[in-house]
Amino acid sequence: MDKLNQNSNFMKTLNGINTSYTPIWLMRQAGRYLPEYRKIREEAGSFLNLCMNSKLSAEVTLQPLKRFDLDAAIIFSDILTIPMACNRDLKFIENEGPSLKPIKKESEIFDLQLKNSSVLEPVYECLNIVKSQLNPDKSLIGFAGGPFTIAAYMIEGRGSNDFSKCVSFFNNYEKTFLKLLKKLEIFISNHLIKQIEAGAEAVQIFESHARIAAQKNKFREFCIEPNNNIIKNIKKKYPHIPIIGFPRNVDALYPDYVKNVNIDCLSVDQNINIKKLLDNLIINKGRNICFQGNLDPEILLHGGNNLINSTKNILEKFSSVNHIFNLGHGVIKETPVKNIDLLIKTIREWKK
Repeated sequence: MDKLNQNSNFMKTLNGINTSYTPIWLMRQAGRYLPEYRKIREEAGSFLNLCMNSKLSAEVTLQPLKRFDLDAAIIFSDILTIPMACNRDLKFIENEGPSLKPIKKESEIFDLQLKNSSVLEPVYECLNIVKSQLNPDKSLIGFAGGPFTIAAYMIEGRGSNDFSKCVSFFNNYEKTFLKLLKKLEIFISNHLIKQIEAGAEAVQIFESHARIAAQKNKFREFCIEPNNNIIKNIKKKYPHIPIIGFPRNVDALYPDYVKNVNIDCLSVDQNINIKKLLDNLIINKGRNICFQGNLDPEILLHGGNNLINSTKNILEKFSSVNHIFNLGHGVIKETPVKNIDLLIKTIREWKK
């Protein structure tokens, strides 16, 4: 809860302070591409067991910083710990992903409560452990899923390309769906506040499936307003904590998000046109915020000269604003470790 980690280029950039180099961290930087992660994952027995073991999840959180010159650690957890705390029978099926008891009736939303909030405690314990071991020039990030993304999983019962069950539900029961989002706002706000109190210096809201809301012309009601309400709740208590918003794959709606959600940093996917985004915000007098992203994970996977050139291109395009280098989504599990070394080397050698 420090006001500003003066040793951290990541925190300085988030707070609008110029630094000598562009800081970097990667979504899913702790994961299956690392042999040391696979060893711990095997020891834990399952992904969920690993998330629920604060000692092991802390070790996994720190692994990428022991191997690479990254500027921040992000806590090892999952956005679906919130539904798990609501007793929605969360499981992770090998090679398939998450599965949970789907919401089918309006009454299930009216009755929804955090009945098993103790399952969130390992997240806070993990943050405490990591904070005590992290180098002072490195930062610690907490996170949660956005209300719409979590609601989509809770109604669908699993991951999906189109979340058709969720779409059908909010088309038929929009008032009840909004009630679900309102409940999730409260759960997520409290979860992020507790992460801050456990040591997170910044937090990120992953609205990973915002595209679905945008396609149905519900982006404002389902994403913008709930995300902004969460930020209001956090800022009331911790106004100095930077908040990163990531409404993935919303294309032309990113500027609307910036103008209407009180984020400190916008994380963008690999599909966005950076120049067009920045020009739009300048023309419309958007707020002076930090940006994060937006290398295609596929380019990182394949490496080589294309990785070097793409990295330099992104650095150049974001050179007029405060920028944290990241991916447009998570590290792909087949990514060679040497490619991340090359990425970081390219960033460190690039001059602003």
